[in-house]
Amino acid sequence: MVEKFRNTVDNTPFQRNQVMLLPVAPCQENADSFQSYEDRGTKHVAVEETMLPIFEFIDENVIGGKTSFEGPYGQRRVIYCDYTASGKPLRFIERYIREFVYPFYANTHTTTSVTSRQTTRFRQEAREIIKKCVNAGQDDVVVFTGSGATGAIHKLIHALQLTGKVVDKTVVFVGPFEHHSNILPWKETGAKIIRIHDNDQGTVNMKMLEAQLRKYRLAEYNMYVAFSAASNVTGIQTNTVAVAELCHKYGALSFWDYASAGPYLKIDMNPTLTGYKDAVFLSPHKFVGGPGTPGLLIAKKRLFRNPVPGGCGGGTVLFVTRDTHLYLKDIEEREEGGTPAIVESVRAGMVFQLKESVGTKTIEDREEELCRNAFQVWGKNPKITILGNEKARRLPIFSLLIHHPDSGKILHHNFVSVLLNDLYGIQARGGCACAGPYAQDLLGINETIAKKFTWFLESHENEDVELSCREPLEIMKPGFARVNLPYFMDDETVHFVLEAVDMIATHGWKLLPQYRFDPHTGAWENRYFSADKAKPPFSLHDVTYDEIGVVMKNTGKPLELDVRLEDIAQAASKILKDAVELNKEINTLDDERVEFKDDKNQLIWFLQPQEAQFYLAAETLKHKPNTFVRTRLPFKPRKSSRATRRWPEIKEIQEYLKKLKELEVGEEDIPQLPTVNNNTTAMNKKIDGDHRFIIPREVWKPQGKSEELIAIGKKRSKVCCIQ
Repeated sequence: MVEKFRNTVDNTPFQRNQVMLLPVAPCQENADSFQSYEDRGTKHVAVEETMLPIFEFIDENVIGGKTSFEGPYGQRRVIYCDYTASGKPLRFIERYIREFVYPFYANTHTTTSVTSRQTTRFRQEAREIIKKCVNAGQDDVVVFTGSGATGAIHKLIHALQLTGKVVDKTVVFVGPFEHHSNILPWKETGAKIIRIHDNDQGTVNMKMLEAQLRKYRLAEYNMYVAFSAASNVTGIQTNTVAVAELCHKYGALSFWDYASAGPYLKIDMNPTLTGYKDAVFLSPHKFVGGPGTPGLLIAKKRLFRNPVPGGCGGGTVLFVTRDTHLYLKDIEEREEGGTPAIVESVRAGMVFQLKESVGTKTIEDREEELCRNAFQVWGKNPKITILGNEKARRLPIFSLLIHHPDSGKILHHNFVSVLLNDLYGIQARGGCACAGPYAQDLLGINETIAKKFTWFLESHENEDVELSCREPLEIMKPGFARVNLPYFMDDETVHFVLEAVDMIATHGWKLLPQYRFDPHTGAWENRYFSADKAKPPFSLHDVTYDEIGVVMKNTGKPLELDVRLEDIAQAASKILKDAVELNKEINTLDDERVEFKDDKNQLIWFLQPQEAQFYLAAETLKHKPNTFVRTRLPFKPRKSSRATRRWPEIKEIQEYLKKLKELEVGEEDIPQLPTVNNNTTAMNKKIDGDHRFIIPREVWKPQGKSEELIAIGKKRSKVCCIQ
């Protein structure tokens, strides 16, 4: 199969009598099946035995896939793990566009010339391909919009005519995972916004949703449900069919943000009779091959109630006279005013075509494998917290916290991301992933704490506060480092990424003294890497024109580094090993430090370079520092499917267990418990090491809890456990 692709795209020239988009493979699965990983059991397909060649082909064709850069620790190859933010272009797609779309390019608003006819054909085919890929029916339209899913949401809101008395009786239910783009536009309409929480399993709380739907149906509200098909923070998926069926049961419309899920999951507009989707928002630029594509709104025709198109202009009217005009009736034409994003639309059709040809079932199986591998490696490291439910059905998108146990603090997410880049070339992203409410849920930040952190992000120029706080301190904004593993990444690179994160979690803090941060921007930089070297090497200002043609001042191309990943990993390990000795020469006393005069110090959640220097010095003396008090974080991150508590709360759990007099608990010794599978029972035993307290579901059931509760302690103490 790969050879066929290669002959078509790389080696053999395209035939001029075949200037059309390739046919799309039929849809391969029924989207109404939704099972957790546990339910799916042993159904996993060994992807490497079926579709690995096409994965390899895609990986080889990623533009920039072997690009390298000069960093603080030498040359590194770019390992792109940020597809959740944006995809990368593909050579074979760009070649097709360069050889066939561009030569025949013209505006689509006429069919009187060969170029306009060919361009119109390309764009029509792209729309048809997308419709087929999403199982669109006669009542569904595909509208290309400007700025990704955000543009699609604004387009739909305009179509719904949420103004005046209508908006006063409109409620929008947003999901637990929502990106800001699926919250803010709805808020700005003036409609009532209600956020549906996640449940103990980390997925949509269907009971809460149904209760709210029932309430507002009785109040005769217009009800819209705007949910994400998958989180861009944790990758946790939503059962779109079940939610849509529930919405339609109560007369609500279901709108779906597929920005994160679209490149990987099956998108089915009409999976069941009542589980259909009223609208879907998409960002094709997040697909592999997708950069330079427009947003997509796929929606039922009946939603377009607007007499005036959103973005009216050329191409939206049948005629315009001096005094009057008449808009076109065709929704797809009237909602795409002006010269459309022609080439971009064609590219969108091609990336959908590629996804469907690979097969969503094949992608899904590979991604399950990637999730298992990540949890298997990172789950063994107590310094790594993977946010979100481990057992929920999810994409391989991982938001990570790296703990420094001795201080009780966390490594700053931007420092972790910079270190992944500088040491290993891994392109990750730090922050809250533009999903603030969900990020606060996962980090355990309640509204009271959130307001305290918000204070640091505001300007206080005219207030009587310490000088360092008068400008926003973005360094204080909590967040996480996000890494994702694309399905076509080869096993060697996957292993490299997993081990790199594990190594940074264990030893990365030792490099803190080699870095400085800007408290106002939250940016980190290596103190030995000059600003000139850190500056992006290429600029549009390098391009000028003279009477002969184009002149490029900087003719250097991005380097392609031919080096084994194993060698990069070994070099990084040596840097971490030598960090203690090198750091002895570093004076961090004059560096920026976040410190306050009042109780705001309790909100400092990240380890600073000066503190790391202290712990390193103590480590060389082979004793634990007693000058610093171990910090209690101002928030408590949620880790997994079970509620997780640290040592300070074990006493509270002990008190609860004492009340369970109906339980007969036997006594026996508790060994150290390295895994959650080694559970024992005991009462009033003093044991050294890590202990796990397991409270089964049947115990919590009277309390309305459906999950197991695990308390993890790391001290010598009188413990009380039940199995």
